[in-house]
Amino acid sequence: MKYDFCYALNEGEILNEGHPEWPLFILTICGSKVESLKISKRIMCTLKHLPLRLQVFYENNVEKCIDMGGGGDPSVFMNKKLLFEGLIQAEEIKEIFEKLLKGVKMIEYATPKGRKGLMIDIEEFIEQFNAGEAVLVDIRMPFEKKVWNLPFAIDMDPATLKEKYNELPKDKLIVTACPGVGRSPFAAAFLKEKGFNAKHLDGGLLELMKRLKGGKAKDLKVD
Repeated sequence: MKYDFCYALNEGEILNEGHPEWPLFILTICGSKVESLKISKRIMCTLKHLPLRLQVFYENNVEKCIDMGGGGDPSVFMNKKLLFEGLIQAEEIKEIFEKLLKGVKMIEYATPKGRKGLMIDIEEFIEQFNAGEAVLVDIRMPFEKKVWNLPFAIDMDPATLKEKYNELPKDKLIVTACPGVGRSPFAAAFLKEKGFNAKHLDGGLLELMKRLKGGKAKDLKVD
């Protein structure tokens, strides 16, 4: 996606989502709604030309922000750690992320280079799902699921996945999926790090729906 202007990122939106090979940084912007949107806009304007993807979540509850360790309005967190506070200038934001890009190693921040090894194609997924050997985890954001939902999938957005991954079955293959392949490799890598047998769906949910359209929907065995 190309941006010709600057705006505040919507919650869950991924800047530069069309580049799954770029590292993914997940931020929580904590503070008042007005200041949070200001810094979100500044972050997007500053970072849209860097080789990275960026996903933003908002927390506007002041008490929760204080509990998280934030003091400034806004406070920006990454992986539950304070990254910076206040409406800092664009050059400071750019410098912070340029340093992170040079040293990024943590799986929470980046999609692994070997993500092809974490991939399962649609036909193999259908076969293993029908055999009861795999489950599908839908990691789309709630606003995406309001448009269309998958009753046969486990519903976990990225934030929920980080909090409740232990509720997933450990005796089955966990297949993560989003509309394309922008977020699902990150989720699969995260689960792999936690000891699960996890892969992401090649082509994503949109390709799965194309494969199962019409009478072919019967190819997937659901209750």
